[in-house]
Amino acid sequence: MIPVVYVFAYFLAAMSLSLIVPAIVAAGLGEGAQVVDFLISTVLCIFVAGAMMLSLSGRERRLRPAQRYLLALMLWTFLPLVGALPLFLGAVGLSPNDAYFEAVSALTTTGASVLPAPERLPRSIVLWLGMMQWIGGGLTLLVVVLALAPTGVGGLPETHARMIEHGGLPEKRRLVLVVRDVFPIYLSATALTFLALAATELDAFEALVLAFSSVSTGGITPRSVELGEYVSDAGLIVIMLAMLYGATNVLWHRDLLQLRRRRNLAYRESLWMIGACLVLGLIAGYRYFEASGRGVWLAMRDGLFTATSLITTTGFEVRYAGFEVFTLVVVATVVAIGAASFSTGGGIKVFRVGAMLLQGGRELNRLVYPHGVRPSTLAGQAYDMQLMKAIWSGFLAFVLAAVGLSLMVAAEGIPYDGAVVAALSALSNAGPVYASDWAGAGWPAYAELGSGTRLMLCAGMILGRLEIVAVLGLIVYAARRG
Repeated sequence: MIPVVYVFAYFLAAMSLSLIVPAIVAAGLGEGAQVVDFLISTVLCIFVAGAMMLSLSGRERRLRPAQRYLLALMLWTFLPLVGALPLFLGAVGLSPNDAYFEAVSALTTTGASVLPAPERLPRSIVLWLGMMQWIGGGLTLLVVVLALAPTGVGGLPETHARMIEHGGLPEKRRLVLVVRDVFPIYLSATALTFLALAATELDAFEALVLAFSSVSTGGITPRSVELGEYVSDAGLIVIMLAMLYGATNVLWHRDLLQLRRRRNLAYRESLWMIGACLVLGLIAGYRYFEASGRGVWLAMRDGLFTATSLITTTGFEVRYAGFEVFTLVVVATVVAIGAASFSTGGGIKVFRVGAMLLQGGRELNRLVYPHGVRPSTLAGQAYDMQLMKAIWSGFLAFVLAAVGLSLMVAAEGIPYDGAVVAALSALSNAGPVYASDWAGAGWPAYAELGSGTRLMLCAGMILGRLEIVAVLGLIVYAARRG
């Protein structure tokens, strides 16, 4: 436990230092109350992190798989407390439950919110929410690479990328090397998105918040209206590209930059996801055109944007009630499948669905050609029975979690279709899908849900970021130790 807390202290310190940025912005905007809130939060959290590091200095150890799972659970559970402090203190004044829900939602890039319209909030608070999403996107990549991928939890595909080959090193050194490998690309993509959005004559503040949200596949926006109301056509294209970046494999991005053509073929999962965005976008565009007759370009623009937003689990809407272009079942299915592995997107992940379809096809072929020799690879990844068991375990764990969470939410008096969408939105980290204005649904807004319901949804958001199988493994490990 001590080595886990020691590594956690470094993450806590980094999260605490990030509070300085919105404090500086608040000072520049004349938001005095927010300056005090952010500085108090910074000092308090840095003190706690420093005390942990000093008291545990020299206790670093190589973490075992179960300890890595515990570290991941601690990160997603306790780091939101840092993000919640400025929301709980002073001018914003949320209750502890609401502040924690808001922070968990932002850090897990879910985008569900109990706050009033962004226009009514101090700008430094809106920036902090966007920053938490961006930090959460980077944290997602770190957790996958540091804790989940090395053990192949949930059937995560094997990769020979150098960024997860830092075995045998102390945990702190591994962390430094992974940050060096992952964050330059992530930071560069964010900077390019911001500059491109600013070039479309979007306000610099709004461009920054949208850049944070798009690259991290979060769902927080600087205005309460739909993006199509204030973002130009060029800006919407930039946001689409940023969402695709965030929802595709970070290892693929690195190999693309290094021109590794052979290894690029092993990342067809990301190409399939992009292809799905195109196909679903064309269908949505046709339905928009058929329903409104606003013109082919506008219909196709909105259709492609809506499909990309759903598949990447971002949850942006380009027009009012834009998700209603699809039936609720289609939207729920698309969001549940989600994005690519090793990405900031949520969901079951495309590679798992592809692997299960591949195995299903092989089993059907076995009935026709029982002695035939069948390929056991998919996009360069070898799939043996052991790996398929892990993939099916991950899928089953997601389904059981969705059923259990939806039943618990429905027990609070929410219509069952709304409870299912709320559960899938939490587990797939696509909060705005539930908050969309579904015709005749009559679901309560996030702010109208009970405290217990919101805490259950927080648990769902954290499970969605953790690979649920890892949590089950941690529970079994703790039970055996007990």
